[in-house]
Amino acid sequence: MLPDKARYYVMQGLAGTPYVVDRLLLDAGETDFDRKPYPERFTIREVMGHLADWEGVWLERIVRMRDGEHPFLPGYDEGQWAIDHDYAHMDVREQQARFRQGCEDLVAALNSLSPERWERTASHGEWGHVTIECVAARVLGHDGYHTQQISEWLGRG
Repeated sequence: MLPDKARYYVMQGLAGTPYVVDRLLLDAGETDFDRKPYPERFTIREVMGHLADWEGVWLERIVRMRDGEHPFLPGYDEGQWAIDHDYAHMDVREQQARFRQGCEDLVAALNSLSPERWERTASHGEWGHVTIECVAARVLGHDGYHTQQISEWLGRG
């Protein structure tokens, strides 16, 4: 079980990520959003669609774990989602708003859990046995990876 202070910092990181993204993108424009320094990685526009979509996935997983008995959580093909959801043509500012709301919903769901409930489990198709605290830490790492990517693409990293 995560110590209280560690859980506090995970929650602060999750709650703070939309503020970091908003600050990074404050002066960015369409040219910045579509720059693709590496062909195999997302543009900023695609990153924002991805982040906004995944907040809902993370929340759905947490709720299933909270309410069910060791549910199965499937993996997803992120590249196919990008195509199916047309990330390349999404409005970045709309995705920022979706991401912010998704983060708020996720943080609210996690804040409603007792420390013992963070130990609720699931079986993930790719990761195996996971707990809610493991998923929360994964979200923090995932979002941090993408905020670093945005910063690098904007030349601020």
